[in-house]
Amino acid sequence: MADSVRIALVAFILLTIATVGAEPLASIPNPRTRDGTWVTDSPGVLRADTIARLNATIGEFERTNGAEMAVVVIRSLDGLSIEEAAVKLFELWKIGKESKDNGLLLLWSTGDRRVRVEVGYGLEGVLPDGKVGAILDTYVMPKFKSGQFDDGVLTGVDALLRAAREEPVELPSARSQSYEPRSRGVIAAVLSLLAAIPISVGSIFGFRKWRRVRRRRCPACQMLMTRLGESADNALLEEGQQAEERIGSVDYDVWKCGGCGHHFTLRYPKWVSGYEKCPQCHNRTKSSTEKVITAATTLSSGSALVVETCAFCTFRREHTKVLPRIEPSSSSSGGSSGGGSSSFGGGSSGGGGASRGY
Repeated sequence: MADSVRIALVAFILLTIATVGAEPLASIPNPRTRDGTWVTDSPGVLRADTIARLNATIGEFERTNGAEMAVVVIRSLDGLSIEEAAVKLFELWKIGKESKDNGLLLLWSTGDRRVRVEVGYGLEGVLPDGKVGAILDTYVMPKFKSGQFDDGVLTGVDALLRAAREEPVELPSARSQSYEPRSRGVIAAVLSLLAAIPISVGSIFGFRKWRRVRRRRCPACQMLMTRLGESADNALLEEGQQAEERIGSVDYDVWKCGGCGHHFTLRYPKWVSGYEKCPQCHNRTKSSTEKVITAATTLSSGSALVVETCAFCTFRREHTKVLPRIEPSSSSSGGSSGGGSSSFGGGSSGGGGASRGY
């Protein structure tokens, strides 16, 4: 009972946090009407070269297969579930071609830590719910859980488009159980909690803090341990760990036993960070800056200078990346229409797809 209540409470916390600072769906920029591309990244979490690669890949897919895909990154949901938001956005923009309904939407809410792939009616035959879930589990979620968000989006989109083209996609063998077997039970438990326990936003964040600071027992002598303050724990952290804390990519807690002196360190990587693992010192202290030298257009490719540096060691690397030419969309041509129209092709959602959290 305690485990089910704990799971339900965590689920409720995530749902409640998702409503804080939510973005109205109508305010999310449609990339087709904005600049003829396929990606909207409101929080700015994806690198410029990642967005350029996505636009080139999806543009080629649309040109050769006649189908459409949108990749949308938002800070938070508009008080909706990820499933509801994806359907509403899909229908608002009308992703896919009219009468073919061959659209795809990858929606990622960074604040809610949820990802949804919504599939149009015309693609449900090659992208059934189970296969979409397996693609997320194999290509996206492992990357997201390790903070490699750009790689997760790129590999996920590549796998989805290969499947949509009916090309082989390497996936684990099919499983008989549901991909999210506890979802219904969790929802029911959450509703029960709502009826029985008045939980405020403040108490929710207090619960999250409690999970981190609750007293722990020493594994050596079983006495209660003490969580050291910031100045005291630095003395027990390695220099690389101190650097990670200083730049805010990772937070560390050091617990020490007053009886036997035993201590251990717990690592808490930040959910969203501009730092990655350094190939030289292996700390999460490498950052990258990109400066566009020549912007990519529908007529020619561009270039950008990428400078990678480490905030801890001497690692530094500079290289020039090619920004792929933006493929013009066949759906972007033609005459203009009245208000409320979309430069996507007029498709509809089939209600299928899969969602994941990380």
